[in-house]
This record gives sequence, structure tokens and C-alpha cells, in this order.
Amino acid sequence: MKVAIFTKNNELTVLNEEKVHVVIFNFEEDKVVGVEHKILENQTNESIEHWLYNKSINQIYLSEIDEQFHHKLKAKGVHVRTHEDLEDDKLYNSLALSKPKPMNNTREIEIYNTFVG
Repeated sequence: MKVAIFTKNNELTVLNEEKVHVVIFNFEEDKVVGVEHKILENQTNESIEHWLYNKSINQIYLSEIDEQFHHKLKAKGVHVRTHEDLEDDKLYNSLALSKPKPMNNTREIEIYNTFVG
């Protein structure tokens, strides 16, 4: 299974940001067996959909998504998780990501690529 986490400034973000940092975790038998980092710039829903398919991504974590695109990805086999769904998620809680907050209040935190299981 592959999980892609979409971040900007160490926070979960939306898919269509100008520049997004994506961390892809590759799991086998509930263990991380690979981590990849990617920067996506100026993406559309369609280009992200193709990118997810080409990378064989099964699940994505992001701050929010519009319902129509959420349903489209779900129909293609991509499970979408937003910050509201992630409170008890082991992978998400093992990362040093900021919780979503108001846009004018920013701070930076390191992202640690470890999985505590």
C-alpha cells in the first residue's frame, strides 16, 4: 500500500496549492519499507489524478478536498483522509506536522519520516 501526504509549510494542505511537498510511504505488512519525497507544482485535479494512478497511490492525506473530486478519487480506488479523519491514525500521529490553523498564524516544524507502529 502507498500513502501520499500532501503538505505545505509542515501542515496538511489541499491538492491544488502552487507548490506542494508530498511524502509517499510504501507499506508492506503494516511496516514502512520505503519513503519518497516529491514536489508538485501548479497541478490540476486531472494531473494529480494521473500522478496518483501512475505512482499506484492507495491513500492520500490532505487538509480538505471538494466532494466531487473526493468521490472521483474514491471511485478510482484512492482513499482520501482529511485532518478530521486522522486523529487516531498511527502514521499521521508519528509525524511532526502542525495541526491546521488560521492562515496568519504560522510556525515551522520538522517532518520526521518515521513510523511508530
